[in-house]
Amino acid sequence: MSKKLIALALTTGLGLLSGIPSASAGVSLFKDYTYGTPIDKYTRSAGYYDCSNPEHTGRCTDNVEFVGQKFTVALFFRENKLDAVALIAPYQQAGYQKVTDALAKSFNIISMENTKSFIDMVTLRNTAKSQDEYMQKFMAFESAALATGDITYTYLEVPETLGYPNIDAIMKASQEDVRRASLRLVNDGKSTDLIVRFEAPNVTYAGATAQAEESF
Repeated sequence: MSKKLIALALTTGLGLLSGIPSASAGVSLFKDYTYGTPIDKYTRSAGYYDCSNPEHTGRCTDNVEFVGQKFTVALFFRENKLDAVALIAPYQQAGYQKVTDALAKSFNIISMENTKSFIDMVTLRNTAKSQDEYMQKFMAFESAALATGDITYTYLEVPETLGYPNIDAIMKASQEDVRRASLRLVNDGKSTDLIVRFEAPNVTYAGATAQAEESF
């Protein structure tokens, strides 16, 4: 797995909330990967290898199955505790569709973005005058972003996004262990890769807020 893709996986979906790990534990990020797990668990003998870069600590393992497709799993750590999980694989339309179908079972889209543009889908959902208007704006943004070769769809594991004015409002109203999933398609001119990142933003944010209050 290339270092560039690992770096892209780390930055996928970071335009929203971010912070430092809190003391909360027991939050499942993906399968049996639990938020806050010490890095010492992910050893070479357990099938993991060091995929860190100068800025971030990472551990990776290959050939992890999800929705019938093999992914490289990249684990990211802060203060040597598990903070986020990313799945990386070459793009295949069938695999991409299976991932989106799996997310749709319990997640709702809250934003789309690329390196230049961002759209709050919660705001759009609650201000669009009709479903047709919503879909037109959705598709227009999606088409423009796809043309650049880079788009990220971000989802939140909530039953509904109606009734909230924006992403900040729905994040604040969500439970502490809510999961966020970011699905990124990125093309380097030669090939397209699929990156799916799972994190628990409210747990992370709660830790940052608590530390800020304690140090005041």
